[in-house]
Amino acid sequence: MSTTGKIFAAWGNPRGVMRDQMNAGDIDGRALTFILIAGILLSIANLPNAMLQGGLTDDAASEPAAALIAARFFQVAIGALALALVGLLVAPLSHLAARAFGGVGSWATTRLALSWSLMTLVPLAMLSGVLLAVGVASDTTWLVEASFLAGLAGQLVLLYVWSGSLAEAEGFSRTWPTMLVMAAIFIALYGILTLRILA
Repeated sequence: MSTTGKIFAAWGNPRGVMRDQMNAGDIDGRALTFILIAGILLSIANLPNAMLQGGLTDDAASEPAAALIAARFFQVAIGALALALVGLLVAPLSHLAARAFGGVGSWATTRLALSWSLMTLVPLAMLSGVLLAVGVASDTTWLVEASFLAGLAGQLVLLYVWSGSLAEAEGFSRTWPTMLVMAAIFIALYGILTLRILA
């Protein structure tokens, strides 16, 4: 099965696909590959949003095209690197949390669970970016709203797949407790970010 096929399969059966990923070997190499590819593609998917917030807008018409393109490539590279660094911090923390609840996985399988889960987010993130770009270019409000819904769906898919993948990687018999803990962490992080923005 192709990587794209596995991504869509993971949306319905994250534990089964994660089991196949762990059995395929070279866990560390594939974890690194997945997180770098996901970082590049998610950064590209975020370009329309970044352009809206201060990039390629009407006032940027005076800037040389080569400089703008170079800036976008730099932004994508920085985004990929930032996601890889965040993954290096978040994966060990999720492993330590899982161990506190009786998890028996390894550092490597936990890294693979996170990086693979980020890969499964890519299609919805790309869809959200395309909808936003087309919606802004055509001044179509419903496409911009659809972009928001696709982004929200992507966050839910990430929560679902990461919970299932982590549960499989850590040897938990059930997924729902992992999902509840992950949902609580997501809500707490969202609340902290919202408070910081409002402050």
